[in-house]
Amino acid sequence: MSDKKEIQDFLITYIKDHIADETVSVDENTNFVTTRLLDSFSILSMIMTLESEFAVKFTPQELSNADLQVVANMADTILEKKA
Repeated sequence: MSDKKEIQDFLITYIKDHIADETVSVDENTNFVTTRLLDSFSILSMIMTLESEFAVKFTPQELSNADLQVVANMADTILEKKA
């Protein structure tokens, strides 16, 4: 079973791999929406990747929750769904 650090690392790596500016710092407190690190297509792609990688599903209501825009909160939600 994945732990929070593993999920956060996966998210951070995904975000870093999909942004143009490699000098931008990304950590567990990063809000990938308000910082505009990812565009809407990249976010959708990330959600589909997370669902596949961690065998979870997100509802539209969950995805509209601003809390899930932060790496640590997204990791917490994935852990809860896997439990």
